[in-house]
Amino acid sequence: MSKRKELEEELARGKEEVERMKNQQDELMKELQMVQDQRSILESRIAESHSSEKELEEKIISAVKLLISIRQKRDELLVEHKDAIREVNELRGSVQEEAGSFCTPQFLSFSFMEINEATNNFDPSWKIGEGSYGSVYKGVLRHMHVAIKMLPFYGSQDHLEFQHEVEVSCRVRHPNLMTLIGTCPESRSLIYEYLQNGSLEDRLTCRNRTPPLPWQTRIRIATEICSALIFLHSNKPSIIHGNLKPTKVLLDGNYVCKLGDLDILRIIPPGENMTKTSPKSTSAYMDPEFLETGELAPELDVYSFGIIMMRLLTGRPALGIVNDVKCALENEVFNAVLDFSAGDWPLEQANQLAHLALRCCEKNHFNRPDLASEVWSVLEAMMVSCTASATCLGSRPHRRIPSHFICPIFQEVMKDPHIAADGFTYEADAIKGWLQSGHNTSPMTNLKLSDCNLLPNYALLYAIQEWQQRS
Repeated sequence: MSKRKELEEELARGKEEVERMKNQQDELMKELQMVQDQRSILESRIAESHSSEKELEEKIISAVKLLISIRQKRDELLVEHKDAIREVNELRGSVQEEAGSFCTPQFLSFSFMEINEATNNFDPSWKIGEGSYGSVYKGVLRHMHVAIKMLPFYGSQDHLEFQHEVEVSCRVRHPNLMTLIGTCPESRSLIYEYLQNGSLEDRLTCRNRTPPLPWQTRIRIATEICSALIFLHSNKPSIIHGNLKPTKVLLDGNYVCKLGDLDILRIIPPGENMTKTSPKSTSAYMDPEFLETGELAPELDVYSFGIIMMRLLTGRPALGIVNDVKCALENEVFNAVLDFSAGDWPLEQANQLAHLALRCCEKNHFNRPDLASEVWSVLEAMMVSCTASATCLGSRPHRRIPSHFICPIFQEVMKDPHIAADGFTYEADAIKGWLQSGHNTSPMTNLKLSDCNLLPNYALLYAIQEWQQRS
């Protein structure tokens, strides 16, 4: 019995061992299944990564090819750019040569014998001006009344200065700038048109008992000076007069003003707003800021123009005129300083001009108004008002042709006046020809036109017709 019991116990232990081993086997099988499942997942991921790697390799290859292509195109464009720059420089050179050759034939060439004969052997009584710029004689050359300017001799710089004035005069053709007719290199003479009514200074001081200028004429003169300055300042490079005053403003037979002394014009290099130079004058018309710093900028001419406008309004000397006008305006008694020998000024317009003139004479040049965008609009409106007024028709002595009746291009009385985008009026055929020849700038200011539209100026047409009937 005891043996049987032992066998049964041993058999029970064997069964338990077998059962335990079965359980372990089941657990191992489960683990194996999990491992197999994970293996399939990893194999799937490996396959996907191989596929992604292949796609990335293809994209990298494509990007490299694209980069190589872009570099090739860049190199080709650089070559084309260099070729284009070379061609542009060649064209600029040829254009400058053509421009130079085009300018030269516009001037007549005179011999020293002709100059000597025209001035009656440099008769002192024929001398009409003298200064640091040289001597000026009136004379007759080839049946033309001319002003002959003899430049002084100062050594080796003479020839360069003579060439400079000729080159500048070639560039600055404008109805309100003195016209250079010809030259005489052997005597260093420049021959300009002769302006029979002398200088604005002569007319403001009533020299030789000449009658005072009417207020309408004074407004027109201010407008013409402004037009000439805008033209000079808008040139590329910018040109500064630098010594503007009434003695440099000359008047022709119709009292059209023209700025003289073109040899003193200064050029500001391209890309700069100002340059430095030594002042050649210390007159009351000279900008105090320029006298202090020597910085040459368009605002220098704006200051001088402001003083001239005050003189046109008051007739007073330039020295102290800024304080006189400022005090009169502050105390609201500007009519006390207004020059009524010019006639019955429209007080509102006169006050507006006086305020504008004071702004032009601000000590800080940054506070001065811009001629093209601010001053011109005021003067233009006054000119239109003057043109439309009946009194303006009889304002010129001896029934001379009013200058605003004359086309700035044809220099003839207009038959079909049209207003362009620059605000100036031209003969229709003249301005149409100008535009059709490829110009997109104003013939008067040299500024780019906002458009090419033309409007008939009926008010001016009726004024011209009425004037012609009265004549």
